[in-house]
Amino acid sequence: MKYDIEFWEYLNKLVKTSEIVIDRPKGTRHPKYNNVVYEIDYGYIKDTKTIDNNGIDVFKGSLNSKNVSTIMCTIDLLKRDIEMKILIGCTENEKQKIYDFLNNSEYMKAIIIKKNVSVNNIEKEIIEIDDSCNFNEILEVIEDTVFDPSEENIKRILLEYKQNNEKTLYGYFLDKKLVGIIGIKRNIENIQISNFGIHPEYRGKNLGTELMDFIKRNNKTMILSTDDDAIIFYKKYGFKYTEQYNEKYQIMRYNCIYEQWK
Repeated sequence: MKYDIEFWEYLNKLVKTSEIVIDRPKGTRHPKYNNVVYEIDYGYIKDTKTIDNNGIDVFKGSLNSKNVSTIMCTIDLLKRDIEMKILIGCTENEKQKIYDFLNNSEYMKAIIIKKNVSVNNIEKEIIEIDDSCNFNEILEVIEDTVFDPSEENIKRILLEYKQNNEKTLYGYFLDKKLVGIIGIKRNIENIQISNFGIHPEYRGKNLGTELMDFIKRNNKTMILSTDDDAIIFYKKYGFKYTEQYNEKYQIMRYNCIYEQWK
């Protein structure tokens, strides 16, 4: 297990200290196969080498993070080779698109390799985030919960939580490491939820449900707005929703409500 941990640490160090070159942006066609269109930005890590002397292949998603917790391994019967594809800043929806894209050929197939993170026998606590929290840890968790993940905008959001008495930002900590956040705004009739997110490496560990259960203890109606990537979670949790198209960002939004009956 020690070597597994070190592998991901080394991979993240390589990515974070390298330049990512996107030579096939989202929407462009494959240079040899005109019917193949890239749905996610595709490129390589500059000044790296693979067995064919090209740079390490990269899919770059919509998130600002450079943290890597997923890679895909492909086998190509035409080229008669095996390659690794590094996924950087990809949402779960984008990972699925890449997986389908790489398997959409009779000559190539791919498998997903994800970083295995255990949350068993670890000290857990959910507490209010304050000035003592590491900003970089907050940034890694909160950046894919906002439209503008710039450092300036994140600092503005954190300041708003600090100055507004009706708003609180809670953090989920595992062995003192921040792995999840959820922000609330208290009203007389309900609680408005925002900036709800789990660190990519810790998703699928039931931490999101535990955070939501923590907020649910207020025994008030919970409301929020979300997108395609998160609506499945809220539906499973028990939220009812209505759809609304956002003209500014040209995406579908979902207005969700969870009513608690005494």
